[in-house]
Amino acid sequence: MSTHEQYMQRCLQIAPCGLGSTAPNPMVGAVLVHDSKIVSEGYHHGYGLPHAEVEAIRKVKDKSILRQCTLYVSLEPCNHYGKTPPCSELIAASKIPRVVVATTDPFPKVNGSGIRRLQEAGAEVVVGVLEKAAREQNRRFFTFHEKTRPYVTLKWAQTIDGFIDRVRTAKEVPAKISNETAHTLSHRWRTEEPAIMVGANTVIMDNPSLTARLWEGKNPTRVVVGSSLNALPKNLNIFNSEAPTITIESLCPKDILKELYKQNVQSVMVEGGAKLLNKFIESGLWDEARIFTSQDRLGSGIAAPKITGATIYKEMVGDNLLEILQKSTI
Repeated sequence: MSTHEQYMQRCLQIAPCGLGSTAPNPMVGAVLVHDSKIVSEGYHHGYGLPHAEVEAIRKVKDKSILRQCTLYVSLEPCNHYGKTPPCSELIAASKIPRVVVATTDPFPKVNGSGIRRLQEAGAEVVVGVLEKAAREQNRRFFTFHEKTRPYVTLKWAQTIDGFIDRVRTAKEVPAKISNETAHTLSHRWRTEEPAIMVGANTVIMDNPSLTARLWEGKNPTRVVVGSSLNALPKNLNIFNSEAPTITIESLCPKDILKELYKQNVQSVMVEGGAKLLNKFIESGLWDEARIFTSQDRLGSGIAAPKITGATIYKEMVGDNLLEILQKSTI
């Protein structure tokens, strides 16, 4: 691993500290190096808060050394006024002579202009260090801007014989498939996504809250899709004050994602039911699938979705097998 890669790896290590808080902004890490030593580092803590580069520069007590520093950052510095001033201007004003960037920013108001501003200020700019890892880390952000839709994660629990529930009425309790550890992990995932989606039938059958009550963090925006949503009783849990709720009268994934994109929802976790999950699979409009498989058998019931993709992660979570797939590009 080269020197540039070593310092960029540190940027990628600290960037996820903002996971779940930065959207619709990306996660970014920054490191300042002086005389082959890290003298400061920062990450983007949350939407509307100072960016990683600003955090790192502010922490340097002796600002005179910035003229001999190299700044490493996992995404191109911004070059526009949004919730915060342009990072490129602060970097230029600080007279930092070298900036190493993992990848350019696909956001139209940046997209290379941050790099050009630094070069115009006389800085040497290196781009593309650990680019693949940086893009993967911010896959939600890149999908949103490059494909003009939210990043879609599918999630469900199934039995070893391929069922997600019994055939039942709304008055009957759902089959317990995932264990408590898996359940808690699912709630942690909810804090990491800006939105969570279910179909109207799941709301009627299970009356879920769709909150992250088992994990500290922000509740996702709840998205309910289907036809005749106006008929849903207003006393259902999804209409309580614990989190915002978006309703979309469609079961067409393309239309659903188009509406969520308009509402600036960067990513969404689809948790059910089977009909909605299958529609996303059949349409090809999914990016990641997280599947818990228990050792229990139901014998019959509602069939689990069938999906194919590249397995990127697999481990036992208690007695549940967790598999994470990414959509195959083949």
